[in-house]
Amino acid sequence: FGSRVARQAQRRPKNKEKKRARGAMFGCFPDVGGARKDDGAGPAPTMVDSFPILFAPASPRAVARKFTDFGMGRHDGDELGEMSVAIFDDATMKAKLPSRVYARFKEALNTGEKTSEEDQKTIADAIFKWAREKGAVSFAHWFFPSRGGSGANGSMAGALKMDTLIDLDWSSHEASKPFYATLPPERLFQGETDGSSFPNGGLRATHTAAAFTTWDRSSPCFVIDKVLRIPCAFITHLGACIDEKTPLLRSNDALNKQGLRLLKNIGIGTDAKVMHSFLGWEQEFFVVQAELYRRRPDLVNCGRTLVGKLPARNQQAELNYFQPPTGNVQALLFNVQAAMLKMGVPMAVLHNEVAPAQHEMSPIYCHSTY
Repeated sequence: FGSRVARQAQRRPKNKEKKRARGAMFGCFPDVGGARKDDGAGPAPTMVDSFPILFAPASPRAVARKFTDFGMGRHDGDELGEMSVAIFDDATMKAKLPSRVYARFKEALNTGEKTSEEDQKTIADAIFKWAREKGAVSFAHWFFPSRGGSGANGSMAGALKMDTLIDLDWSSHEASKPFYATLPPERLFQGETDGSSFPNGGLRATHTAAAFTTWDRSSPCFVIDKVLRIPCAFITHLGACIDEKTPLLRSNDALNKQGLRLLKNIGIGTDAKVMHSFLGWEQEFFVVQAELYRRRPDLVNCGRTLVGKLPARNQQAELNYFQPPTGNVQALLFNVQAAMLKMGVPMAVLHNEVAPAQHEMSPIYCHSTY
């Protein structure tokens, strides 16, 4: 009898592990989200559909450490005291640029006029000095190519190519020219890269494979992970858009043109010079522990649930809605909020959603291209 008990005790961890693995395979995610073990809400969601998924390490300390590793900070300090410190926003630009250059830049945003080469150099120098103060070592044109996917597997992932903030000293007579730290103005406003594989591989012939990035001046630059990110549109050498932002910019141009025409014809706001569109996205997502996520081939390969079952009691009594998040999830949300505020995003709302492990974060609406 004693030996049988001993053998059972040895098997229990394995059986428990197998049970946990089966739960992970069939949509049962214990210990994440807002579900409590004793409230009958059961496992976390299986109907992930197109909601993105965030992966939470096992403890609040691990969450904080993870975000610190990526330069996104922790929520231990005063987040409201560090708002917009990592973005070259309008207030920073006004303080860093000569008043005439600033005025011409703002006017160009309304008229669409090109920024002069002289002003480009002044703006690039100001952004370079500011970015170095923030610890930037590289810069990158940041764009959202058409990848043909959805969720975190598609255009949400974004794209960039990091370049060090250096250039050769072309005034030198040496064959191997020395280099120095700088942000060349022509590389701030425009870049060239390979566009042959967007939205899918081998789409264009080699001699038409070039694609160009151009800074969307209505979207400020920001620094994260020692990289100055420059929000850009992404087009082919013939002007065809192969990204998510160019259609938005062109739509805004059409809205501005026809909107001003409408105001003029109806006699309202005839002195308006520009018409803006605004956007306030509401992001809902599921938080799944990375260990459990890796046991789900459907989530790993497809980014959504294909196998599983509904949680016990499904959504009866709305047990999770607006319930306080658990410790590790709350740490994750607070760290994301701190990082967003730091980068100038007015992240105002975060709370538990209806389904187990489902959460929401929402900013105050702002300019749609910001």
